[in-house]
Formats: sequence, structure tokens, C-alpha cells
Amino acid sequence: MVKLECHESLERISEYIDGELCDTEYGEIKVHLLSCQNCQNVAREFQMLHEKVQQSLENTPVPIDLEQRILIAIEREQQKVSKQRVITLIALVMLGIPLLLLSPFLLRIVHLFYSTGYAFWRIKTVLMMLLPTTTSWGIGVTSFFLTVIGIYMIRALLRGSRFKEVSL
Repeated sequence: MVKLECHESLERISEYIDGELCDTEYGEIKVHLLSCQNCQNVAREFQMLHEKVQQSLENTPVPIDLEQRILIAIEREQQKVSKQRVITLIALVMLGIPLLLLSPFLLRIVHLFYSTGYAFWRIKTVLMMLLPTTTSWGIGVTSFFLTVIGIYMIRALLRGSRFKEVSL
């Protein structure tokens, strides 16, 4: 067995009294307590405190509705957190919109969408005048599906860049 010094014994004295140590550690502290009067006094004080706490716990009645009150308190706290998340998201959006609107990158994307849409509109208009009706319908349906696919691609790109909540 390893001989403990007082500071090592005193660090674990509460666990010793509560019976939370393995047999080896328990034995090391017990051997130290047999040889050290100072640590015996501290252990005795801890033991008396432990007994008083146990007695007070036994004498204190537990309210009948304690579990229900705890569950209600947890639910209220979860609602507060949920409201705070919504408020944080709204604040981020409100603060971020002016920055995004003034962003050269966003302006380029908007201009690209506008230019591309205008070009497709002009091509579709010309083709509808030159081609038979069935062909122009085919082009229209194809354009619609390409637009839907483009929207889903943009959503997939944006989904990958979600904000993560920061906890302080």
C-alpha cells in the first residue's frame, strides 16, 4: 500500500465517508487516518456533517406535487429557450438583410439571375413565334422543369450554410 500524505487524504475524505472509493483507496485513507490525528479530526467533522445532512433529509417531507412542478418548470424553460432562438433568428435576419443587400456579391448574383431570366424570356418569345405550337409547349414545359431544378439546387446550397446557435 502507498502511504498517503495529509493533503492527499483530505482531498478524498468526503468520498471516503460517503463510501464512494474503491477498496484500495479506502484502505489507504483508513491506514492514514489511524496514524494522523489531524486527519482523524477532519474525518470526524465530515462524518458528523454527513449524519446531520442525512437526518435533515429524512425529516424533510417531499411535496406530493414535486415531480409535476419540476416537469412544468422544465417545460417553461424549454419554451423560453425556444422563444430566444426565434428572437435571435429574427435579429440576425434583420441585421443581416441590409448587409446582404449592400453586398457586391449578392448584387452580382441578382444581376446574373435577372440577365439569365431576361435572356431565356427573349429566346422563348422568339422561338414561340417561329416554331409550331407543340414545339413551343415542349420548350415551355422544359423551361419550367429547369427552373424548378434550379430552385432546388439553390435551396440545397443554402441548406448547407445554416447558422449554428452560439452558446455563451
